[in-house]
Amino acid sequence: ICYNFMPVFDWTRTDLFHPLPDGSTALFYEKSKIHNDPKQMVDYILSNLNGMTFPGWEPERINQLDRLFEAYKPVTKEKLWENLKYFLEAIMPTCEECGIKMAIHQDDPPWDIFGLPRLLVDEPAIDKFLKLVDSPYSGLTLCTGSLGANRENNIADIIRKHVDRIYFTHIRNVKHYENGDFSEVSHKDCDGDVGVIDIIKAYHDAGFKGYVRPDHGRHIWGEKCRPGYGLYDRALGIMYLWGAWDMLEKLGGQQ
Repeated sequence: ICYNFMPVFDWTRTDLFHPLPDGSTALFYEKSKIHNDPKQMVDYILSNLNGMTFPGWEPERINQLDRLFEAYKPVTKEKLWENLKYFLEAIMPTCEECGIKMAIHQDDPPWDIFGLPRLLVDEPAIDKFLKLVDSPYSGLTLCTGSLGANRENNIADIIRKHVDRIYFTHIRNVKHYENGDFSEVSHKDCDGDVGVIDIIKAYHDAGFKGYVRPDHGRHIWGEKCRPGYGLYDRALGIMYLWGAWDMLEKLGGQQ
């Protein structure tokens, strides 16, 4: 089961249809637009969903934004870690009895926003999480796009270190800009900065047998879709990922 522990918001972007040089559009994060008051960003996102629902941005929940922020005022990062540990300790006996593996998704973007604490942001945080309740039924949905928004994260290294606790992986690509902005791009390694080929090789070398999703993609060929969830580019993405995997199989894992 993939889940996250992000308070109030799920993923956060400031532009749902940012134009890319190849003529497509994609999700975009503009650092200067993230201020203390999130209402402008929320209004923009809710008014640009084109009648579609969006996981993490359900209007009935977002309409209670003031109440949610008030409720989270006393919740520090340390308190949120305590809450996460309490949650895991409570559910792990049932998970172990029923054979259910819980796979936490990293925070997106991987830093605090609007004064709200974010936990799953880098390798030390992942190390800490996996020790909170050290059970084989508590693991990761390793999201390369979430971690990859921070250029300091070496995702292939994290995979090699914790592959036995990765049950699900979301593979997507982002391009960084010097001012701290980032844009989602195609899955092609050369289009972004997360190191897609290195990531695939790390999984291949470790004999990864978990689930893989070509997570997020551009909006191409005039498709009308949920922002980030177009079928066309994600279909291209999965074939690119398995093409890289196929080549590694041919080469016996050697570059």
